[in-house]
Amino acid sequence: MKRFSELGDNQLRDVRFLVSDIDDTLTLDGVWPAPVYVALEALRAKGVAVILITGRPAGWCDMIARFFPVDIVVGENGSFYFRPTSGQIKRVWVDDAAVRQANLVKLQKMAEQIITEFPGSALAQDNPWRATDVAVDFAEDVAKLPLSIAEQIREKFEAQGATAKVSSIHVNAWIGNYDKLSMFERVLTDEYGLQVDQVQAQTIYTGDSPNDAPMFGRFEMSIGVHSVTRYAMKPGELPKYVTVGDGADGFMEVANRILQNNESQK
Repeated sequence: MKRFSELGDNQLRDVRFLVSDIDDTLTLDGVWPAPVYVALEALRAKGVAVILITGRPAGWCDMIARFFPVDIVVGENGSFYFRPTSGQIKRVWVDDAAVRQANLVKLQKMAEQIITEFPGSALAQDNPWRATDVAVDFAEDVAKLPLSIAEQIREKFEAQGATAKVSSIHVNAWIGNYDKLSMFERVLTDEYGLQVDQVQAQTIYTGDSPNDAPMFGRFEMSIGVHSVTRYAMKPGELPKYVTVGDGADGFMEVANRILQNNESQK
């Protein structure tokens, strides 16, 4: 990984899409600071599309899509996207309602068994608002467990046929082959009529943890906030650049440079 300061100003002048994780990327110590909100507003005013991609639940994403300065929110690690349109929310899902419900039942049983094997872990408090996945808490509302335990939890889900990813606070598990990248590709096609290769030089992705790996690996301007250095990720999964600051502080390094260098409203 290179230092973010090594990314040239000329590469930031034509940014069209600011795509970002939320937890521990836009937040700091669990709080979404006001400067981040203002920066997202300012980016959109310059014509930069703001697309957030998170492991958080559908219920939270509905609220974010309605009340935050964003163009689209992708949630539950790629299960859906919500787009605010003329005061309403357009909802696009990978699976239909019957499949989502059946999968949730299976996942709930997996998660309830798995947490009994890892003392100190718990079902995440945001699970009641989830539509397609489950989250096991190892670092949010429980005493923080080692990342090695989170990886073992992930392996347990995968051994039972689920897809699972480690974030900075949860192990998320779902049934299906989608991820953050696959849904972003769909967003580009459905909403903008574009392919990733067409916007590679116009897209920045910011994140902080292994569940961002698909996006880190795909984009040349992928940027990890400093905490990404805590994780044992393979070279192809790492971001190309890393900030000095952590969480929202690192994100603001990125946002401020885009705002300084993005010359025209698109």
